[in-house]
Amino acid sequence: MSSPAAFLTHILTGLQAVIAAHAARDRAQTAFLVFLWGRLARAKTRFQRLFDRWRAGTLPAQRPSRAGRPYTPATTPRLPSARAWFLRRIQGGGTATAQLANLLAQPDLADFLRAAPQAGRILRPLWRMLSPDHLPAIIALPPRPPRPPSRKPASPPTPSPPTSSSQPATRPLPTYVRAAVRAWRTRAPPPSPRQA
Repeated sequence: MSSPAAFLTHILTGLQAVIAAHAARDRAQTAFLVFLWGRLARAKTRFQRLFDRWRAGTLPAQRPSRAGRPYTPATTPRLPSARAWFLRRIQGGGTATAQLANLLAQPDLADFLRAAPQAGRILRPLWRMLSPDHLPAIIALPPRPPRPPSRKPASPPTPSPPTSSSQPATRPLPTYVRAAVRAWRTRAPPPSPRQA
């Protein structure tokens, strides 16, 4: 039985041949097909290099997770995200889906992915482009932990308007005070409290 890396190389080489045949018939998609052909070529090289390092015991350290980092838009074209988009857009790649499923069932691949989970970044886009099904468990990402609830700074309490019961009752002015006000207005000497 061939190694997982050799098996994947066989699958991707077949897809590249399908792309080349389709490009000869559909010149309108030439730019996209050239980009896709190059992506598959790089996937073959990356997977083979990782697999060789795994066998030699010289796997590189995994890159830290990008969770929580600000999103940076990609500067290169991106592949479609719909499931099985390759089969709907390009004729002749139907057998690659079953071949990729057979590859994912190989015991050697399971051992390799446990040691080099970064290889899943190569296999997941291939599965999405070839299959209408969800990702198999062997290459599916673990569920993300729930985000902690965001804590907003507590706003100061809004003072409530005073109620009628808290306002002091208004009392009428004494008679002598009212007389004094009237006298001041007329510039007359104010009467004494006893006269009022």
